[in-house]
Amino acid sequence: MKRNRFLYGFIMLLMGIVLMGNSAEASEYVQITAKCKEAGRASLEIYVLDDVVDGFNIYRADEQNGTYQLIDSVSTYDLSGTGYYDYDNNVSVDYIYTDATDLQLYHTYYYRIEVYSQESDNQNVLETVDTEVMIVGQGTTISKAKRKGKNGVTLSWNAVSDADGYQIYCVSDYDDQNNELYVNPYDESSYTLIGTVSKNTTSKNFSKLINGATYYYIVYAYRNVDGNRYLSVPSEYKYVTMDYYGCDKESYVARVKRAYGSEKKMKKNFKTEKKARKQMKTIKIKVWDYRKGKKGKKVTKTKYLTVNKRLAPTIQQIFKEIYNNKEKQVIHDIGCYSYRAGEHMYGLAIDVNANENYMIDGKKVLAGSYWKPKKDPYSIPDNSQFVKIMKRYGFYRGAWGKRKDYMHFSYFGT
Repeated sequence: MKRNRFLYGFIMLLMGIVLMGNSAEASEYVQITAKCKEAGRASLEIYVLDDVVDGFNIYRADEQNGTYQLIDSVSTYDLSGTGYYDYDNNVSVDYIYTDATDLQLYHTYYYRIEVYSQESDNQNVLETVDTEVMIVGQGTTISKAKRKGKNGVTLSWNAVSDADGYQIYCVSDYDDQNNELYVNPYDESSYTLIGTVSKNTTSKNFSKLINGATYYYIVYAYRNVDGNRYLSVPSEYKYVTMDYYGCDKESYVARVKRAYGSEKKMKKNFKTEKKARKQMKTIKIKVWDYRKGKKGKKVTKTKYLTVNKRLAPTIQQIFKEIYNNKEKQVIHDIGCYSYRAGEHMYGLAIDVNANENYMIDGKKVLAGSYWKPKKDPYSIPDNSQFVKIMKRYGFYRGAWGKRKDYMHFSYFGT
């Protein structure tokens, strides 16, 4: 049975276009993509479009217009079990042929593949496919990826003897608008170049990173050949989560440690109101509000907030970001610690503009008056920068099925 050759042929052609260091040629019976995924090796990834294909005669030339020499003849049976599913491009690769014979690093080789069907002792050549690939050198290994201080990362890697330098690439799961992004760390095309250094440099610091974001890094060694720069195979990725302050990626255990020190201390230090009060700290924050009423010029106002002393640096930083954000969410009413049931007792829940961000259970109003984010500037929209910043630091808005508490942002989500 023939496969849908046009659909899969188009997909595989796209693979050849977007993946660095390989090419693919559209054909009738197969799609072949040449890659250099390991130093000094060429891989021919083959997707069969028609089941009449029985094998391949593989030729190679050292130059674009050079003489092709037969290097191997293999059947589909010989290559069985070599395929895989390419999740990045959502296609199957049926066979992989690997060539590692006398290949020169940072040199382009040209392959010509005769696709044949077998009839008794005779080969019937169905078509010929040409492709090419640059053979790259050995990459490096990242030896250290570690958070440095509040918003920095130190990245170190092992030296490569024949490298002329290194390039560092990165991808993050947050953008500059506080939107959380899906990251596939194995997809090299999603990374962005963030640094180029000389061969004598094997470490680099990065700063001004976003708290709560995870940064993924890969490093390439590069060689300069005939005026062109060629990258090695990439290192395996390493990642760093910026968690100096609280963040939404913290586990329950990590949150307990940050907020209380331990569960034992939590039970001990909050047993009475007097003990709980000793675990609090009053911080001063700057917020935006209207000079008068609910419109007009926004001005800076100072608020005092009593919070869990161990989370005080995090909460201080949250409101610093909210204040500096272009959104300028207005706040006229804010509170945190109150010795009552829930996270307020621990100084870990913050109520903002309570009247305009009500608490409801279904249609029943339990606290506040309303939530009208399109009409009232004190009603905070769900998709606002305010909510996104809170979440990135690990403070979640109250939403539990039919029960909604729009004023409420808590560290444990209760």
